[in-house]
Formats: sequence, structure tokens, C-alpha cells
Amino acid sequence: MLTKDFYGKNGFIWWVGVVEDDLDPLKLGSVRARIIGVHSDDKSLVPTESLPWAQLMLPATGSNTFTPPRVADWVFGFFQDGEAAQIPVVMGVFPGIESQQSRTLY
Repeated sequence: MLTKDFYGKNGFIWWVGVVEDDLDPLKLGSVRARIIGVHSDDKSLVPTESLPWAQLMLPATGSNTFTPPRVADWVFGFFQDGEAAQIPVVMGVFPGIESQQSRTLY
């Protein structure tokens, strides 16, 4: 049976953001990123604590060794839930240095 709607068919949404929190309580490497065009840059409207945890996409090497993104790193990825934009996945990192510019660029 063919379905008309499935994961990735409708609403595959790419994003870029800046990591604001890397202290994942589950220690899975997840981060909170302020996503450009989705989350306001005004932290009084959308505080860091309100950002969703973004899980990391890791290589299928069978190894548990990885380095998660750090605060101020620019990350990119996609939303698992399309336009609802509540389940982000990090696919890659543009390493950065935390600065005033990295927090106010968008």
C-alpha cells in the first residue's frame, strides 16, 4: 500500500543555528540551538531553556566515540517533524568561537 504522506516527503525543512546549551542531562550529546528564522534572537521571548534539545546524527561506525558541538558552534540539520519544527536533528557543525557577534548575527 502506498502512502501519500511520509517522513521527509512533505515539509523537509533544513536549518542553521547557534548552540546555546551543551549540558545534555541525558549525556547523549544533544544540544539546544537557537535556529535562525525559527527562534527569536530576543532571549526574553525565547529563553535558552525553552529551546528544544536537538539530537545528533552520528556516523554508523559502531563507535561511541564522538565530540558533540560546543556552545557558540554553528550547526545545521533538519526537523524530523517538518514544518512543526519541534524535533531538530544536528547533521554537522561549523566550529566557532563564542563572541558577541556570534550571539547577535541574526
